[in-house]
Amino acid sequence: MKGVAGQGSVTVCVYDLEKRRLIDEMPVDQSKDWLSRQVTAEKPFFLYHPLVHLHFPTLPHSDFEGKTGQGEFADSMAEMDYRVGQLIDYLDDLGARDNTVLIFASDNGPGFRPSYRGTVGPWSGTYHIAMERSLRVPFIIRWPRKVPAGVTSNETVHVTDVFASILEISGAGVPSDRPIDGISQVAFFKDPTDGKSQREGFLFYIKDELRAVKWKDWKLHLVWEPKVNQLSGKLESPYLFNVVRDPKEETDILAYNTWIMQPVMKLRAASGKSLWSDPAPPDPLKGL
Repeated sequence: MKGVAGQGSVTVCVYDLEKRRLIDEMPVDQSKDWLSRQVTAEKPFFLYHPLVHLHFPTLPHSDFEGKTGQGEFADSMAEMDYRVGQLIDYLDDLGARDNTVLIFASDNGPGFRPSYRGTVGPWSGTYHIAMERSLRVPFIIRWPRKVPAGVTSNETVHVTDVFASILEISGAGVPSDRPIDGISQVAFFKDPTDGKSQREGFLFYIKDELRAVKWKDWKLHLVWEPKVNQLSGKLESPYLFNVVRDPKEETDILAYNTWIMQPVMKLRAASGKSLWSDPAPPDPLKGL
C-alpha cells in the first residue's frame, strides 16, 4: 500500500514471495522522482530509503539471482550495493552531491537463523541478544568537504544520535524544551581521526528488561543469553568484558575491574531518573 498525508491509502500490489524479489527495485524510482522534484524546486529534503534485504528470506531480483555464485544471501548483498549506488549516482545527476549528507547504516546485527547470519568480523552473537555482534553495525557517512573520506573509527555512535546530528547539520538545532535521547555527533564526524564521540555508552534493553550496559570498550551483562533461546536469566554477579581485547565475550573480568561499576551504574541511574522526570507520552492507541 501507499499513501499521502491527508489522502486515503491505495493498494499497490499483492505482496507475495515473488513480489518480494522486486521489493528493493520498486522504491528506487519513487525516491528518484521525489528527489528530482525537491531539487528542482530548490527545497531542502530528507529522504529515508529503507531496504528490505538483507532481511530473511533473502530473495534477490532475477537480475541478481546467481550473480555471485555464493547463494541468495550474497546475491541480495550485490543487489543492495547496486540499489544504493543508483541513488548515489542520481544525486550526482541532479548536481546535489556536494550539498547532501548521505548516511548508510544497519538497524541490527545478523540474524540467528544459519542461512541468514552473515558476518560482523570477530564479534560473537546475533540479533535479539546483547552480544556485541548484535549491537555493532556498519555506519557510513558522506558529507563532501566536511567529513574526511576513507577514515575508519571504533568510536561509539548510537542510532538515536542520527536525529540530533541531522538537526545540527540542517541548522535547526536540537530542541531544549523536551528530552532528546540522541547526542549530536557532528563535531566527531568532522574530525574522526583526532576527535572523540560525544557518547560514552548506552543501555541495551529487550522489551522492558535491561540486559547490558555498554561503556566505552567495556560491556556489563546483567542478564546472560549468549545465543538466542539460551537465556540463563538474571545474573547474581554481572559479567564484564572488554570487547576490544575479548571480542567474543568469553572471559568475565569483573573481579579484576570492579571500578567499572561506578561509570556503568552512573549511566544506568541517569537513565532511570529520566524515566521519572520525562515520562513517555501516552499510548495514542490506548482505549481505541
